[in-house]
Amino acid sequence: MTLVVDLRTFRVHALLCAVMLALSTADLSGAEKNLVANGSFESSAGGDAANARRWYVDKVVYRRDSSVARTGGASLKYVNTDAGRYKLCMQSVKLKGGWKCRFSVWVKTQNIAGDDSGASICLEWSGADGKWLGGMYPKGVKGTRGWTNIQGVTRIPPQAASFSLSCYVRKGMTGVAWFDDVELVRIDDKPMKTMLLSPVYRGRITDRGPKDIRASVRLNLDDLNLTPKQVKVAARIVSDKGDRSFASATHEPVDKAPFVISVRCGDLAAGRYRLLVILLGRDGKAIQTLSHDLVRTPEDFAPTCTIDSHRRLIVRGKPFFPLGMYWSRISEKDLKTYSAGKFNCIMPYGAPTKAQMDLAHKYGIKVIYSVKGFYAGSKWCPASIKTLADEKRAVLDKVRRFRDHPALLAWYLNDELPQSYMPRLTAHHKWVAREDANHPAWVVLFQYRQVADYIETFDVIGTDPYPIGRSPASMAGRWTAETFRQTGRARAVWQVPQLHNWANYRKTAAEKKGCRTPTRDEVRSMAWQCICNGATGLVFYSWFDVKRNPDVSFETQWAGLKQIAAEIDRAAPMLLSIDPAPAVELRTDPGEPTWLHWLARSYKGKSYIFAVNNGDADGEATFKVGKKVRTVRVAGQDRSIDVKAGAFTDKLKKLQVRIYELTH
Repeated sequence: MTLVVDLRTFRVHALLCAVMLALSTADLSGAEKNLVANGSFESSAGGDAANARRWYVDKVVYRRDSSVARTGGASLKYVNTDAGRYKLCMQSVKLKGGWKCRFSVWVKTQNIAGDDSGASICLEWSGADGKWLGGMYPKGVKGTRGWTNIQGVTRIPPQAASFSLSCYVRKGMTGVAWFDDVELVRIDDKPMKTMLLSPVYRGRITDRGPKDIRASVRLNLDDLNLTPKQVKVAARIVSDKGDRSFASATHEPVDKAPFVISVRCGDLAAGRYRLLVILLGRDGKAIQTLSHDLVRTPEDFAPTCTIDSHRRLIVRGKPFFPLGMYWSRISEKDLKTYSAGKFNCIMPYGAPTKAQMDLAHKYGIKVIYSVKGFYAGSKWCPASIKTLADEKRAVLDKVRRFRDHPALLAWYLNDELPQSYMPRLTAHHKWVAREDANHPAWVVLFQYRQVADYIETFDVIGTDPYPIGRSPASMAGRWTAETFRQTGRARAVWQVPQLHNWANYRKTAAEKKGCRTPTRDEVRSMAWQCICNGATGLVFYSWFDVKRNPDVSFETQWAGLKQIAAEIDRAAPMLLSIDPAPAVELRTDPGEPTWLHWLARSYKGKSYIFAVNNGDADGEATFKVGKKVRTVRVAGQDRSIDVKAGAFTDKLKKLQVRIYELTH
């Protein structure tokens, strides 16, 4: 139960002061104790100066080195001339299943060579039976580099029982490396997590609403030794400075179940506000306060591109379904070919010049502009960017140069960076949102189960299931459904289906074995799986792979892709329609088929069902559509299906897509 209260006449100044103090001073993470023994390799073992205490090492490869150190007087040195020799320097560590941990090491390298990523660190875990369950393996450092920090953040599975932390150089590599200042700390979960559900885009409140500001709340009170009945949660809309309160709601949880708290915002004047969500003890004192930015837009505010309350991209006032591909660089030759299809946007990794942006505009192609490389220390970051201030200058320079260009559709802020970058990911999003009110920010993650953790870093989210060559095509539907769930169904989702042959990214014949280019039917099914599970945009990966996939010609692939794009483009007005959806149910006796994904839409007085087989099995589906529906026409086929007793049945073979038009 959610209680909504209007507090325009309620005096809350004292509590607001306490809340603002809590915002500025609260630190609930606790002291971070390093769980690694002898992490700086200062202590030797058994009187052997070359052997590091508490570390299990192969002394042919690893030796304690008292002549090189980042801090203190020693480090761990790796020397290997045999690419066939693969050894780790390991320490058993005491953790518990379910913990969230951060681990890191500083690495210095000299001529580290080989096909893999180099010198790194990893955390691994096994079950009570001793069987390996998994681990986290951050990318390493190769070549010759000065001291570089490598870091990973992960949540350990609850069933894990034993753990090890290892400094190592990836398999098949040679050279010299030093490791120092190894750290492993538990990151205590904050007792409360919140997600702004409404508004769905940048906290914007427009003339059309929303009237209620809604946030989901999830409590984790174990670290405080509290139960839900010992706390309550308050939500308040306050001025940006926190000196005025406009409305409030409270909720008293009775169990651990997540809940939604709602505040009626009323008629706010144009300006900036905040939603404060406050975890209170029974004594009324604030335990934790989280803040979400809100903005009441002026009545005449008409952004070039925005996300509406239905998670649709709106471009110059009209719904727009992004249908594009990743590119490397923009060329007129490629644009001529590309614009012959129904694709309407591109995401080029190479930062386009004004001339290239002009070319894209000439051919009617929108550009998602990438600023994803401006994180100091990341793989593709320019050497000139060394600090957070450098990052900000680089991001704002691009935004200010191109925010008014007619080809610009959105900004691309993050390509799969880990949670260790989280403070900077959040900062980059804030910079872009404040500097450009006219274009959303999109990020893409392979960490599809962690999307909720990144919620403050994007306006639009995408994940990139690439199954073909290693997994079933049904991965596309599963990932999209989980991505949508992770956002509380309250963020726009532009998914990234696979076009590439994994062989393009493998080095050895053994690694390339089994890799292949997705077939037209697989691409079509994966695209529709994404749409039926909540995607309102698709940006395929990638144009440059279609041009180089080794087993299928470009002409064959491009012909199929144009057909798929044309089909989605024809369906886009229906997919983006916000007319009341028809009353359609899937007959679930004996159970809903797992191979089927579907959605129903109404548009201009007609009703449609979109259905796709994910490829796991052939099957038959029965849809209950009501007795007013007389016939069902199958789009793209000279076929109609009779409706009997308010339902119709159709067979879908693996990967097949159906678009049904219902006739009343």
